[in-house]
Amino acid sequence: MIIPTNTPIDRITGGLPRGRISLIYGPTGCGKTTLAVVASRSFVEKGFRVVYIDTEEGLLQDQEVGQEIEVKHAYSLREQKEILKELAKAGLENIAVIVDTLTGHFHREVLKAPKEFRASVAADLSGKLIDQISILRQIVGREKGIGLVTAHLRSPVSDAFRLNVLRKMAKAYKDGKYIPTATDYERYMAYDPVRWIGGQGLGMHTQFRFRVYVDEDKSRIIEVEKWPMVPNWCIRYLVLPETGEFNIIGDRFIMDSQTRNRLFALEFKTLLGEVLEVSEREGIEVEEAEKQEKVVEEKKPKKPGDVKFPVVPSLGEIVEKEKSRGGKTDEPSDNSSNGEGAGGR
Repeated sequence: MIIPTNTPIDRITGGLPRGRISLIYGPTGCGKTTLAVVASRSFVEKGFRVVYIDTEEGLLQDQEVGQEIEVKHAYSLREQKEILKELAKAGLENIAVIVDTLTGHFHREVLKAPKEFRASVAADLSGKLIDQISILRQIVGREKGIGLVTAHLRSPVSDAFRLNVLRKMAKAYKDGKYIPTATDYERYMAYDPVRWIGGQGLGMHTQFRFRVYVDEDKSRIIEVEKWPMVPNWCIRYLVLPETGEFNIIGDRFIMDSQTRNRLFALEFKTLLGEVLEVSEREGIEVEEAEKQEKVVEEKKPKKPGDVKFPVVPSLGEIVEKEKSRGGKTDEPSDNSSNGEGAGGR
């Protein structure tokens, strides 16, 4: 059964599926929370008990969601899991659970770790996120309710293996020596199909998935990326700042490659801006990172083929050198290299 959300999602799929978990992800500030809040209100109207787990401390009960929605604030991944476990034990029917954002504490805990350990910490925490998704499936599965989670795009600061490269690109972008392109974005992301923080498992264990883009005119495009038997429909919309309502622009469409590349290039500019912000906050300079890389390179053991032997200068090069030092300017004789001339020095 599909439950309407009163959001642009309805123009693509009719709503969100009951008994399943849906994922909405996109860059910071793209409006994921607005979509989640409006959907929550719609679920209340349809008779659901709505539990909204806020991990970003961004909601005020009375002002933003109303008393009908039960807002729970999770201040750590552990608290986030405990809230879900309590709901699972309750065995409630007709419930809608929203976790906004599921990956917020994941991101913050990865950043707390020393830079050299961030990759391993991220791998460990990814497993904990999958545990929480499994609990959420128990809560809403078998048509008992609706699950909706949000996530940020993959964070550059949690990507320990490519951060130095991004810092250099960000520095060049800041200095006006480089213009981000969709090709660069794809090269950076191509090594890993995961576009969101939290790892591959997050996409595998959420049955339905939506992606939000932000265009230059501040309009949004939401695309269905994962939905059985449904093509990748998109809808463009604006969020009215005065009311928070949605203004749908045009009909649904399938995004062409030119538009997608342009949106990727815009996102890459934002990505580089975030890298600069984090680098400056942590006091990391590109030049210093390059020095460290050079030291590591110099410490690497040399292979036999890497050994460079000294170059023996030719007789003509020795003569020219002596001329520049004020020696004889005449051409040396055949035996001058054995006497007191240039070659004998």
